[in-house]
Amino acid sequence: MPTSVLSRHTASTTRPRVARLKTTDNSGKEWRCTRCDKLLGVCRGDRMHLRFARAHEYFVGFPVQATCRGCGTLNHATAAAL
Repeated sequence: MPTSVLSRHTASTTRPRVARLKTTDNSGKEWRCTRCDKLLGVCRGDRMHLRFARAHEYFVGFPVQATCRGCGTLNHATAAAL
């Protein structure tokens, strides 16, 4: 039975969480979900590199907000967190 989208997002709509940035072996820092630790993006200098299904790929400026595809948590990253 499918989970309702409304019930999944109600717990995370009160306030965006500030995501953790972890250093990778490569050139950037990983941006991970604060709840399930799923990879959301990689910091590349002053921009965030986002990539997901079917070759959708973006480079965006800060601040960045994204909903985790795994658990539905709203995550937020600012340039100050770097």
